[in-house]
Amino acid sequence: MKKNIYYLVFISLFLLMSCDHDESANFEIEVKRLDTIYTTDPFNASYDDYADEYGYFWEVYSQNVIFLPSESFSDSLIRFQQEQDFVKPYEDIINQYEDFSLQHKKLSRAFYHYNLAFPNKLIPTIVTFFGGFNYINIVTDSTLGIGLEMFLGNNNYYSNLIHKFPKYMHHQFHPEYLTSVAVNGWLESEFPVTFDSFLFQMIHFGKIKYALNEFLVDAPPHVTMGFTETQMEWCKNSEFSIWKFLIEQGLLYSRDQFLIRKYMNPAPYSKGMPRESPGQVAVWIGWNIVDEFMQNNSKVTISELFQIKDAQYILNQSKYKP
Repeated sequence: MKKNIYYLVFISLFLLMSCDHDESANFEIEVKRLDTIYTTDPFNASYDDYADEYGYFWEVYSQNVIFLPSESFSDSLIRFQQEQDFVKPYEDIINQYEDFSLQHKKLSRAFYHYNLAFPNKLIPTIVTFFGGFNYINIVTDSTLGIGLEMFLGNNNYYSNLIHKFPKYMHHQFHPEYLTSVAVNGWLESEFPVTFDSFLFQMIHFGKIKYALNEFLVDAPPHVTMGFTETQMEWCKNSEFSIWKFLIEQGLLYSRDQFLIRKYMNPAPYSKGMPRESPGQVAVWIGWNIVDEFMQNNSKVTISELFQIKDAQYILNQSKYKP
């Protein structure tokens, strides 16, 4: 009898997962391929056509990413296409992303669940672009732009860009990080952090990582967090020490924004901790606190979680004890 019960439970779970899969498979986010502008015929291309198709995103791209003014559009586009440093990266973009179906599927799945969690929120149009290594993501009012050259996994490109993108960021410039980085960028735009206390910001970013990992992105936790596997292992092995450090240094209730950024933003390591530590250890702790909170408050929906502004309440109710 017990075996039959287990069998029924398994079948029920399978049907639920299959139903979710079928529904998410039928949800397809719009993707536009602006990266193809690199090979379009400049003499037949129209600035106004691009402006009509891409709206405000085109204004951002043509003014701030690749300078393509309307009055000299063809000549500017020719210069962009003849830039020798861009020839090999674009070839790699074609090899890696000409078939964008896998990434399209992952992004569609992410925003399907995002739409379930936040039905009143806008679903963005995805625009892939070639930006000459200037931007990773661009978020506008209705568009999530993804710079494909920033996810080629070729460190030879990025080693020359340490003035823009420091070396400690380079492990994220691989295809497996694309969806997590892009969706994380959209969430941070839709749920902007306020310059409140250390604890408030730690919990805020922890909510974003929790949502990414639990609902939106099908990726290993270290990818969701933006870590390497080694960095994630260090954090797991050092969780008690990290929490003890934050407490003993009196950081939780600090409102020193300069100090707070040292533990919330990407960095070569976390100040005051071993060199093996990654940056953003406070975000990782925040994620763990939010995870414990949600486990202890199973009736709280993801939407309700984001509406809770009392970080102390979340910490208390999480009963977090690393």
